[in-house]
Amino acid sequence: MKKLLFISFIFLNFLIKAQGPPAGGGANKDMMKAMKDIKGRVYGKIIDSKTKKPVEFASVVVLWYNKDSLLGGALTQENGDFAIEGLPAMGGFRFRATQIGYKTYETKIYIQLPNKLEQDLGDIKFEVDEKLLKEVEVTAEKNTVVMSIDKRTYNVDKDISVRGGTAADVMKNVPGVTMDADGNAQLRNQSPTIFVDGRPTNMTLAQIPADQIERVEVITNPSVKYDANTTGGILNIIMKKNLKPGYNGMVMANAGTSDRYGGMLMLNIKQGRWNMTSMYSFNQAINNTLGYTKRTQLDSSGNPAGYFNQDNNTRFKNQFHFGRLGIDYNITNRNTITLNGMIVAGAFDTDDRQVYEVLDKNSKRVLYGGRLNEQNAAFQNYNAQIIYKKTYPKAGKELTMDGSFNHTDSHNGYLFTTDTHFDPDTISFPREYQKNVGKSNANQYTFQMDYVNPLSETKKFEAGVKFFYKNSLSENVTSNATSVDDLYTRDSIMSNRYVIDDMVNAAYVNYNSKTIWDVSYQAGLRFEHSYYKGNITDKKQSFSYNYPSTPDDILKSLFPGIYFSKKLKKSQEVQLNFSRKISRPNFFQLMPFVMFADKQNYRIGNPQLKPEFKNIAEINYNKILGKGSYLGSGYFRYEEQPITDVAYPSQFDPTVLVNTTVNGKNSVRYGMEHTIKYTFFKNLDATLNGNIFYIYINGTVVQGQPDVKAEGYAFNTKATLSYRFPKQLTLQVNGNYESPRILLLGASNPVYSMDVSLNKMIGTKWILNATLSDAFNTRRMGAHYETPYYIQDLSRRRESRFVKFTVTYLFGKMDASIFKRGKQLKGLGDQNQGNQDGLDFGK
Repeated sequence: MKKLLFISFIFLNFLIKAQGPPAGGGANKDMMKAMKDIKGRVYGKIIDSKTKKPVEFASVVVLWYNKDSLLGGALTQENGDFAIEGLPAMGGFRFRATQIGYKTYETKIYIQLPNKLEQDLGDIKFEVDEKLLKEVEVTAEKNTVVMSIDKRTYNVDKDISVRGGTAADVMKNVPGVTMDADGNAQLRNQSPTIFVDGRPTNMTLAQIPADQIERVEVITNPSVKYDANTTGGILNIIMKKNLKPGYNGMVMANAGTSDRYGGMLMLNIKQGRWNMTSMYSFNQAINNTLGYTKRTQLDSSGNPAGYFNQDNNTRFKNQFHFGRLGIDYNITNRNTITLNGMIVAGAFDTDDRQVYEVLDKNSKRVLYGGRLNEQNAAFQNYNAQIIYKKTYPKAGKELTMDGSFNHTDSHNGYLFTTDTHFDPDTISFPREYQKNVGKSNANQYTFQMDYVNPLSETKKFEAGVKFFYKNSLSENVTSNATSVDDLYTRDSIMSNRYVIDDMVNAAYVNYNSKTIWDVSYQAGLRFEHSYYKGNITDKKQSFSYNYPSTPDDILKSLFPGIYFSKKLKKSQEVQLNFSRKISRPNFFQLMPFVMFADKQNYRIGNPQLKPEFKNIAEINYNKILGKGSYLGSGYFRYEEQPITDVAYPSQFDPTVLVNTTVNGKNSVRYGMEHTIKYTFFKNLDATLNGNIFYIYINGTVVQGQPDVKAEGYAFNTKATLSYRFPKQLTLQVNGNYESPRILLLGASNPVYSMDVSLNKMIGTKWILNATLSDAFNTRRMGAHYETPYYIQDLSRRRESRFVKFTVTYLFGKMDASIFKRGKQLKGLGDQNQGNQDGLDFGK
């Protein structure tokens, strides 16, 4: 067609020159237009030189003959075919093809009018690069546990046991991370801050779909680039992001026991300067669990004065909706703007049936009864984010700015119905009712700017600022009734309306360089100004703190961090780091109002709480082995005035426990963590993790009483075994054990469990998965307390054993010009509607 177009144009141009006006008029313009519309094309196929099989997704480009200016490019298809269109109609060029594991292929090509507009390069035979392939294998092994100067990365995309689950399921398998009874993560016996894509999030782990997570970055001692209140480290959840040209996605559905089901739809499109990622998921689960509380009251001599026993039968139902939309636009090659939107909604319904009894010191029952706790809650969370990123010709130099807005709206309520009887049933107490209606909303604004400038190959300067402000309103009305449930009286103690203002302004600087013996270091300093105020508007009470408010507080607002790293021979690396951080008390820990739990417990805030400061040191060693890798860590924490949960008898009724939070005098924690990944033979991989640590706590529980001290060792172990059978069938077994852990007034109970998963890949499109969670139904949390006033054992669980089946369908096409191709096809159709020769010079 192009050849015919060219010949026809030359013929017409000759007639025009012979019969029309002199050259230099409209004829030359028409000729230039026609030349502009004529484009060259290069095509062919890439195959493996040994196996003769096609090489898919290889990168092919056309460059100018004497410089590296890119004229066109593409990726090979699944059958190895490629085509590069839109090339200049005349000239000499270079064709280059690359793929990981193969030697680069390059040749010269020429495009000329009229006979060489299209060049068929035939079957290009790729030769394997043995040296590069070995390097790639080593890199792939490193990627299992990647250690940089201030973080470690655990890739979880191959964890088949979390298909159709949530981030809480993912964390159960991340080495070094444990989960408590409420679904919260613990990192080295500390509460880490949850990040999503490098920024703090209001979402819980249960609200994030596991199938959207690419990897988890575990930052045990965050640098000054991160907030100073990340005392427990950071779990940075990196969501999957589309990087492939064309379109791709997945459809997933899962179902399991206990009304457990869900689904997900994901679609990604990348075309030219645009990249879009969209996803929606839904999941539901119902957990039926059992728990108990057994308490022995002690008199002043330490002898039993009475007993309290309670059994819980709980039904917990939760539903989550999760939607995400992200759009990237490359304004230029070095300027990108990103828009992200996220919507999360959920609902919770809980029925907790309690049966209790009170016995005297002779174990004779005095009282007994039951309580039905009916609770419900619903929430909606909306998040919008805009990110601007600018890079520079200097490699590694960049400027990033992002602003985000988050709005949360929630409604909750409960109804407690209590029956109490004397034993024997000579007298019955009137039935008691307590109901609560609550609602809350919060608006959060964040702006952050980060600048990175590599001064040389070994030196780098970083700086940034952050502004954070959150305003939240929460109110709840609690009412009580006796005998009948329609005559309620407002409970002025339990009812509250409070407004919270929380603001943090921060700035940091970081400097990276090398010292003698090629020791890399990163030294930084962060300054944070924090303001926090809570108002109970209906009681005219307020509590606040402001740091720094006086010159003496300046040092309490400076948080240094220094990190050393040394690469050794034979794929080894050693790191040493130090930092200082702060943990500020929150509103519920400060406010002195009662948060009722049950007839024998209540919780109240402590307005005298002060922030705790933590001094953290770590040493890490990483070794790449022939068939695996090893990572060892030693860590030490000295905590000043640590914030600690305690419980003590009420001065008004010794049988009722007061649960609150106090500042201990100091706390020392140290330990060692070891992680090893090893391939025993071709199809069997194992990841083993062990963490042993020491805890020392010293603090005051009751004012005027002697200090309480607690110390001891504890350990956690975790193992993952994966075996690949023939025909793309994989078996994975996950097991973990947590030993008893020291608390200020007792110790936690041991926790152990095992999960089993089976995964089958059918072709390249279908994935079938079956998971048995908590195979022996042993995952139960609890604690044992011993004090001068009581001895107590309690136990509960977050979920019970379940089986889940998941089906996933993958779709997509690697095509860098899906929309452009459509337009071209449409254009061809339009041309067919032109004159009888298929030519239309008017278009």
